[in-house]
Amino acid sequence: MVLPVGRSFYVETRFGRVKGFRYAADSGRADAPVVVVQGGISGSGQLWKLDGSGWWQSLYSVFAPADDVQVISFDYLGGIGGSDTPDQPLTVAQHAQAYADTLVKLGLTDISAWLGGSFGGVLGLQLAATNNQLDLKRLAILGAAHKPSIQSALLRSFQQLLLQHAENEQQGVILARALAMLTYRSADEFEQRFSHADDALQYILAQGERLLRNHGKQANTLFTHLTPALNDYAIDPAQVSCPVQIVSFSSDSIAPAALTSQLEALLPNCHSYISIETPYGHDGFIKNVADYARPLAHFIPELNSEIELPEIIL
Repeated sequence: MVLPVGRSFYVETRFGRVKGFRYAADSGRADAPVVVVQGGISGSGQLWKLDGSGWWQSLYSVFAPADDVQVISFDYLGGIGGSDTPDQPLTVAQHAQAYADTLVKLGLTDISAWLGGSFGGVLGLQLAATNNQLDLKRLAILGAAHKPSIQSALLRSFQQLLLQHAENEQQGVILARALAMLTYRSADEFEQRFSHADDALQYILAQGERLLRNHGKQANTLFTHLTPALNDYAIDPAQVSCPVQIVSFSSDSIAPAALTSQLEALLPNCHSYISIETPYGHDGFIKNVADYARPLAHFIPELNSEIELPEIIL
């Protein structure tokens, strides 16, 4: 089975040093099939941990039974992990190129699948559409589309205004993260979870304080180096030749159904489109793993789709 402990590595690229993690099956074969897993901008390459605190821990049960696969994940350049922060923010295309260069330097050009949630899905689309260094067999996209939604672009623009006009950098980070949390979840989720708006306000502010407390200066780069890239990208789905699976979430305002449906129609080889009803909005790609686990395992043959998947606890 794929172990929940990743071996870290560093690779120098033209855009800075990239830190990554390799999660291998018990056999640990260096030439085992490769699946790249990338999450959102606030994620790290530490997908899974023994203590259950990995960034995408809920996804681990999907990969754990695979007996001959290696999972690769990267800390984002300018993100909260161990990769460098470039002097200038990178574009989506430059981010994708940096991680492609990393895989090439590792000798991993035959990629069985790229599984990307949110920002990770955008990068997967970018690579599949424009990169000829990698032989990408399959692409799974969760909560992402080929261009930003107008609402998500407004959100990120307003975050920049908060950073510029806050009394200090720390306050700006807290408010920007609080605004992000407001849009990552749906109105229904807030109605179900809180009895008063003041309680909800305290919750989203606490999430901003938590980000700042856990990541310090790096929390600021999420908004100066990563979020701006997502306001200015456009990927031509017609250039994506590999089979693609799209997972969309009904209440997602960052990658709304209108955009993911458009992406489905424009792709030459859309294998499947899965729409999930959830109150969790954009965070559905993390919170609703149990709802898309089985079709995902069927889409990526290396995940041994014929075996019984263990229960996934969110």
